[in-house]
Amino acid sequence: MYPDVQLYIDGQWRASRDGRSIPVIDPATGQSLGSVAHAGITDLDEALAAAERGFATWRATSAYDRYKLMQKAANLIRERADNIARILTQEQGKPLAEARMETLSAADVIDWLAEEGRRSYGTYRAFAWRGH
Repeated sequence: MYPDVQLYIDGQWRASRDGRSIPVIDPATGQSLGSVAHAGITDLDEALAAAERGFATWRATSAYDRYKLMQKAANLIRERADNIARILTQEQGKPLAEARMETLSAADVIDWLAEEGRRSYGTYRAFAWRGH
């Protein structure tokens, strides 16, 4: 079952302010899988304001606590990798194994960034990613 997806703004799932949504189409069948809320200008302004508030909180969070939160996020992605891969396959038509690898790679990137952030000393180091 494919869920109808709402906007996640300021810690809450909700419909767009103007009620618009767009269909998510299965590329293999051309059939609608569900819908996703379509963010309008008001939604985008609210999301930006929430992101600015969130950044202030994140900036005040210690490097170690950020590391722990990002590590938890990466682990949740790994736990949900099969479900995420199924959704990617439905939405994009890519092979399931490729979608699963993409999902697990995303978790690995979050781990790498978390480890780098744990050692944040006010300097910047380039992110070395194969193929990019």
